[in-house]
Amino acid sequence: MKKLKDKIIWSDILSFIFGFFGIMFGSLSAISLEPFWNPNEKVRDTHSFIFTLLSIFFDSLSVLSAFGAYRSGTKLYNLQKTTMQNTQSLGHQYERWAFRCDLLSFIFGIGGLIFGAVSLITLFPLTFNEYVSWWGTITSVCFDTISCFLVVCALCFFRQSIKLPN
Repeated sequence: MKKLKDKIIWSDILSFIFGFFGIMFGSLSAISLEPFWNPNEKVRDTHSFIFTLLSIFFDSLSVLSAFGAYRSGTKLYNLQKTTMQNTQSLGHQYERWAFRCDLLSFIFGIGGLIFGAVSLITLFPLTFNEYVSWWGTITSVCFDTISCFLVVCALCFFRQSIKLPN
C-alpha cells in the first residue's frame, strides 16, 4: 500500500509539473501570435505552431499522469475499502476528495487537450485561422490552469489523508 501511495503522490507531482509546462508553452503560443512578437507574420505563425505542439505534448503527459493518479487512487480505495471499518473517518473522506480532484483534473486536462488540438489544426495552411487559434489557445490554457489547480488540491487532500488515522 505504501508503494501505491507513493505512486499517487508522484503521479500528481508529475501531472502538475507537466501541466505547468503546458500552460507556459500555451501562453507563449498565444503571445507569439501578437504583432509585437515579430513583425513578420510567417515567423509568428511558425513560432505559435511550435509552442502549440510543445503545449500539446506536455498537456498529454499531464493528463496521463493525472489519469495514473486516479487509477492508482481507485485501486488504493478498493483495497482499503475491504479492510476499513470506519468509512466515515476524516482521513477516508480526504482520500475520496483527492480522487475526485484527480478525476476532475483529468477531465479538465482532456478539455485543454481538445482546445489545444483545435488551436493546432487552425494553424495549418489549409485551415489557417489566427483568430480561432488564439481563442483555442487561451481556452486551452484556462482549462490547463484549472487542471493544475485541481492536481494541487488532490495532492493536498491526499497528503492530509496520510497524516490522519483512517
